[in-house]
Amino acid sequence: MRSKVVKALVATALAGSMIAGMSSLCMAEDNSITVLVESGSPAEALANETAAAFEEETGCKVVVDAVAYTGMYDKISTEIKAGQAAHDVACMDFVWLAAFADAIEPLTDADTSDFLPTLEESGTVDGNLLGYPMWVNSKILIYRKDLIPEDKVPTTWEEYQALAKELATDDMYGTTVFGSGSDAVCSFLDFACQAGAQGLVYDKDGNVNITDQAYVDALNFMVENANADYTPADALATAATESQELFTNGKVAMQLNWSHQYPAAVAAMGADKVGCAPMIGGSAGIGATTGPWYECVMKNSENKDMALKYVEYMYDHNADYMDLTLKIAGRTSVYEESGKEEGNEHTTAVLKTLEAEQSQARPMVTTWSQVEEVLTGVVESCLGGADVTETLESAKTEIEAIGQ
Repeated sequence: MRSKVVKALVATALAGSMIAGMSSLCMAEDNSITVLVESGSPAEALANETAAAFEEETGCKVVVDAVAYTGMYDKISTEIKAGQAAHDVACMDFVWLAAFADAIEPLTDADTSDFLPTLEESGTVDGNLLGYPMWVNSKILIYRKDLIPEDKVPTTWEEYQALAKELATDDMYGTTVFGSGSDAVCSFLDFACQAGAQGLVYDKDGNVNITDQAYVDALNFMVENANADYTPADALATAATESQELFTNGKVAMQLNWSHQYPAAVAAMGADKVGCAPMIGGSAGIGATTGPWYECVMKNSENKDMALKYVEYMYDHNADYMDLTLKIAGRTSVYEESGKEEGNEHTTAVLKTLEAEQSQARPMVTTWSQVEEVLTGVVESCLGGADVTETLESAKTEIEAIGQ
């Protein structure tokens, strides 16, 4: 490395100053930065694919530490408490940002003009932007276009229910209901958005608002669908994966599922059988809650300048995520361009969904994991027959006790 720098300095003063500047950014003893990613995710794939090019450009090696999703939160939390700098960069689910905000280096002067709708807001805590978006996911309508003509694709709750009933046969359900785990919570919040919720779980003043009419309407909509003959009877055991399996096996005519399930369904069934459209709308119109991930620089990093250079580099390469399995990204321009290509129609559907006024992120609170447990219980209880209003009242008390 030093001999290369010396040769460059001799060759030209300008090139020498540039290389010296890059070298000063990477002062770690082993000339590297460590990046934490979820194992098996697009983040791991792209980090590995771009590592050599980043090292060639900067002189810094990228060490990729891949950890299962269930262990990532604990790993970050442990090293923060220990004051260690085990990772220079961490790829984070946005629901963790509030909990780790004090340990993340805020981005200053970042150009957010190409962030997809809602992504600047959901990446900001206490006025500080904490990372560059890697990708965002939201639910959209995925349907059998060989069974549903374009002019009959539903756009409202009423149309959706009517069509589900019409399409149901002895061999096929009209649609599904997510009643299991975090997917059930996201569906509940999707429908609350569509019914007019202003702030999810908490209003703008930080008050728990889940007893508002929008949440009552959302739960009643889920219960109606779960109890109908046009959906599988085991809603409490159904989430995104189970719904997708039913759809690709020809057992369901349409589903409200995460957008990355669309290209997977096309690959499994053929483009002639699968279509997609923006999320449906309730009384307040289209709306959905989002699932973005961000690439963040850790404050304890001994090499923050290079870590920042890395997250900027990866944001510049955001379009490369479209070549990976999930085919989701974080930039508006990437979605606009990708939507022009056959097989990427889901990106247009997501854009239209995110542009809707009622689309919003889950709350930025440090206690989200506890709140989500309460909301999971709400959905499961109501789909199991509990009174909607009473369940929401009880849940409000629980969430208020948890705090933020």
